[in-house]
Amino acid sequence: MTKRKIRLPEALQLLTNNRLDSSYSVEFSDSDRVEATDAIKLGAIGVDVPEACIYYDDANIADDEDFDGEWVPIESDMAHYKSHLHIQLSVDKEVKQWLASSDIDLDVLVSELLTGFYRSSKAVSK
Repeated sequence: MTKRKIRLPEALQLLTNNRLDSSYSVEFSDSDRVEATDAIKLGAIGVDVPEACIYYDDANIADDEDFDGEWVPIESDMAHYKSHLHIQLSVDKEVKQWLASSDIDLDVLVSELLTGFYRSSKAVSK
């Protein structure tokens, strides 16, 4: 499907009217400026706004006393978090039935598939 190319002003109008979707391709010029809040909204629907086009006005940023004061970094162990990673899979009905009727440990299956995929991709890329 060919996307309809539009310029930023039209994209912002469509965004305001909740009509901007993936059927459009937004083209940016060097002079385009996008408010940070609009850039976030555009990004949420898959429009990549060039960083040079994004601007904000400090006067328009509301203070939040919950975030005032000094920030203190928190040490965290990413390995710990990764070891507790959970994923949710969406599979079609046939696969779901196959999993239910077989004695397969899904955690082991996914782990083995990922490991095999990793090794295969390394072997192919050499």
